[in-house]
Amino acid sequence: MNAQNIAIDAAAWDSPWRRRRVGEKVLLSGSLVMTALLSDPWPGCVLVAAVALVLMLGPARIRPLLVLGVMGAPAVFLLIGTLPVAATWHGMGDLAWGNLGWATDGFALGPLRITPGGVARAAALWAHSLAGTLAVILLATTTPMVDLMGWLRILRIPDPLIEIASLTYRLLFLLLGTTLAIREAQRARLGDVASWRRRWSIVANALGSALITTWDRATRLQAGLEGRGYEDALLTLSPTRARSWAFLLTGGACLAGIWSSSLAWTLWGAR
Repeated sequence: MNAQNIAIDAAAWDSPWRRRRVGEKVLLSGSLVMTALLSDPWPGCVLVAAVALVLMLGPARIRPLLVLGVMGAPAVFLLIGTLPVAATWHGMGDLAWGNLGWATDGFALGPLRITPGGVARAAALWAHSLAGTLAVILLATTTPMVDLMGWLRILRIPDPLIEIASLTYRLLFLLLGTTLAIREAQRARLGDVASWRRRWSIVANALGSALITTWDRATRLQAGLEGRGYEDALLTLSPTRARSWAFLLTGGACLAGIWSSSLAWTLWGAR
């Protein structure tokens, strides 16, 4: 949980898509995720990523810098995760450690070999993962967590599960806010220019203060809920949103276009 999560939540509240029904956005995002998983990397996953980006930057009005910042870490994480797919291990008997360079079927570094087939599989895996992540980010940047919790209650999800998720989400923001406040206070006291030994002491003090302060605020939150008669569910009013057939038809047209393009590409390549 960091400042990027606060920016995502703020973008979800400010997005014009916040006024749309949660089920429609979940349907669109889930359909894009399934399309990214089942379609070919080219052009299916590329089109899924393009559609998600166009929807976020266009109708949803999400800032490009926010999208870039949110996708930076997942893109690098997914890239690192695909590296073992690109490389194969042939054992000490097949290659010597001194064998370094391009072999007939790829790049060899001792028993480690990177083949064109492995690189192709890694690229396909990265494309599937990145496109699916963009589809999930589309939902996250257009739907506040409060709306998602209310939608889950409509689906008859047990109240204890929803309340645990909701309270955990709120307490994470409480912990983050407390940590940032303590960090700013220490920075105002020139904690950044102290010695390394002093900085470690400052970090330890900050962690202790953050945990104690957060625990105190969480206790007061619990006392406030009990004072309001809280037992097993904290019901909130959800605004009534009309179904948008234009939104559903547009999403369906995008999905149909992606699958049609993928099928056409496959048939063209089979000729």
